Amino acid sequence: MTFLRSPQGRAVATIVVLIFFVAVLHNHAEEQSYLPSFPLPQRAPGRKFAGLKERMTLSESAWKKSVQLRGKMAEAHPSNPQIPLFPAQSLDQFGKYPYTLWDFFPPTWTCPHDVQRVGRLGDGGKWVCGMSVYESIPVPTTWMRGVPTGGPEGVVIYSFGINGESSFEADMFERIPSARIWGYDFTVNAWGKQIASKYNDRAFFKKVGIGKTDEPAKSPPFFTLQTLMAQNNHTYMDILKIDVEGSEYVSLDSVMDYFTSAWRGNGDAVLPIGQIMIEIHVGDDQEGIDFRRFRNWWERLESMGMRPTWMEVNLMAMTIPDHKTDPRCTEYVLVNARDGNSVLWQE
Repeated sequence: MTFLRSPQGRAVATIVVLIFFVAVLHNHAEEQSYLPSFPLPQRAPGRKFAGLKERMTLSESAWKKSVQLRGKMAEAHPSNPQIPLFPAQSLDQFGKYPYTLWDFFPPTWTCPHDVQRVGRLGDGGKWVCGMSVYESIPVPTTWMRGVPTGGPEGVVIYSFGINGESSFEADMFERIPSARIWGYDFTVNAWGKQIASKYNDRAFFKKVGIGKTDEPAKSPPFFTLQTLMAQNNHTYMDILKIDVEGSEYVSLDSVMDYFTSAWRGNGDAVLPIGQIMIEIHVGDDQEGIDFRRFRNWWERLESMGMRPTWMEVNLMAMTIPDHKTDPRCTEYVLVNARDGNSVLWQE
């Protein structure tokens, strides 16, 4: 006891106690740790992690390769360009090579940012390229005097096809304070109940349909996207969400026609849209949508900057009893790789 009371004894006792607690904590950490331990990635000598521009270049190269393979795959088919969309249901001489329409158009352009699911799981939620980038955009200082109902400030989002389900829009409002959303649907009277009243000053809804031409006398009225943009004093939008049950073809045809004729730059026209979340439909209700028509429409979008970066086949119709069908609806995310105005490309 005399030794423990001496300075040397107290020092030894302190060390023993510290060793004991370290051992206990180490064993406890081993018992409670459920995450695997991965070594940090090692860079090759002289090799740097890819920056934004390099990642975009790599994505563009991968996309171009897939376009070449698309052409070869189509040309190898004996019925090209009238290729069956879903040959598994009607096997022909080419049926021994399994494919669907969507196999010709894979999402080979990799988003160089995070890709996040926004909104509910299942139908209604959407994938967003660079969600964290949009979240980082500050609220415009001019909004201190009231959020404007038009104009280019903040993150501009258009949403077509509400159908009473607005979980995507509700999450975008909550996570992006600088976002305003213009919603259009001729089948419902308002946003879905998911949008809280506190976001009313940033949510603008009209019972309007999107179409190939303007039909203001119709009830409800229909307008082209370019007309709606002009009504809102917009020349550009960051995000377009569109689910219009097959009307996407003529609607986007009209948009592409308009901006092609209005283009004043060099080379092919570029759509003034940062990215598109779209559900694409093919089936009996979409007259004239065969392989040739679909490919021409898709490749025109690509020529105006859009690149497929994500896809999700809608399995709902394929699993409903007594209604099983081909995978005729697929969600795509198309990112505009040629868009100089996109916040996704601002380093």
